[in-house]
Amino acid sequence: MKQKLIQLLYDLRHQPIIAWVTLIATAMSIFLIMVVVMMQRVQVVPFSPESCRDRLLLGIYIHAKSTEKSHNNNDGSAGLSYSAARTLYEDLDGVEHTSFITASTEKIDVRGTSGETFALNSRRVDSEFFMIFDHPLIAGRYFTADESASAIPVVIMAETAARKAFGTTDCIGETLSVDHFNYNVVGVVKDNSALAKTGSGELFIVTGPDDPHMDWGNSMNDVNIFGPVAAALLVKEGVDFQSIRDQVKARYAIIDTQLAPEEQETVYHEAPYDQETIATGLRGSNNTPDSSSGRIMRYCIYAILLIVPAINLSSMLHSRMRRRVSEIGVRRAYGCTRMRIITDIIAENFIITLIGGVIGLTLGIIFASTYSGLYEDMNSYGTNITPAMSAVLNWGTVFIAVGVCFILNLISAAIPAWQASRVNPVEAINAK
Repeated sequence: MKQKLIQLLYDLRHQPIIAWVTLIATAMSIFLIMVVVMMQRVQVVPFSPESCRDRLLLGIYIHAKSTEKSHNNNDGSAGLSYSAARTLYEDLDGVEHTSFITASTEKIDVRGTSGETFALNSRRVDSEFFMIFDHPLIAGRYFTADESASAIPVVIMAETAARKAFGTTDCIGETLSVDHFNYNVVGVVKDNSALAKTGSGELFIVTGPDDPHMDWGNSMNDVNIFGPVAAALLVKEGVDFQSIRDQVKARYAIIDTQLAPEEQETVYHEAPYDQETIATGLRGSNNTPDSSSGRIMRYCIYAILLIVPAINLSSMLHSRMRRRVSEIGVRRAYGCTRMRIITDIIAENFIITLIGGVIGLTLGIIFASTYSGLYEDMNSYGTNITPAMSAVLNWGTVFIAVGVCFILNLISAAIPAWQASRVNPVEAINAK
């Protein structure tokens, strides 16, 4: 290792342009790859308030259309009504907690004792919501089951929103005007990242079966299946997701029975969905998700980001090797094997790749954790946001970075190392 570091320093002094360009190009290659990787991983790795992503399933859409016997040609899909969500997802075997929530946040005007009216990203949730998503309390308490069942007008606020409305987080028992209706503040929780699309929010409004906001009505018939509701399911440890989907698929027959008088039937699209499917596979409410196509596209992008810079790095390494032909010839003349030449060159190049990788990974983490514009397509709030550091920097990211460095090194160094090992010792020693 010491000898290889000495060789690297020698190259930096005597071949400064090629050596430094190689190092910088490697760093930039790793930087680009890691930014793409972190953008994808932030959608699937667990972080607060969605620390349960590895056990989280989401039932989010329902699709209904006319039966073959019908003379109509109706076809509609949207979110679930509260009653449809309960029919499909309540009391499933293998599920620890089930929460019925609005699928996305909604901007809503609020006003507290500060007298200022401003908009918050609100989400309607029940008491089970806080059993699934981790929102640490700063003051007060979470919703109770009775409050959810009766839709009592109470809310929980994020800390920044509470300070803006009341000037303090010590606002338990205060009245908050929400879209011109009065609600009682019962809790204040820590601020959370909007990149957690299912569990985030600045204002949480209690909801339940009697909440009129949770049903839209069904324009296709009198059965109320459409609404803004999604079902968040926390699956028990060790339970297979497919067993949950099989139960849900069987329950679709109940809704089909309700729709039968109107000559309508549901179309099952393999709900509920895991986090990877939510992040990469959902293509609307009337399609069966295909996360495999998103995965293939992601791998193609990774391959391009690896192969293109590897070709350029290989050319630069070949130029470096041409200046070391005499050295290689002397080593071959003294009995150094071709395999030793190959492994030494690959090892030397790996040190450069690893140093460049550390620089690139560091730049990538700084960029990904500070530049909010990187996440515009994932931003459900419409505000500048950055992810939690735990979502950007973790052992998975580090292992990926090291693996990328290793693969990039092999691709870029294999051919030049093989060519260098095959030089004729006599011709190499006499080479100028």
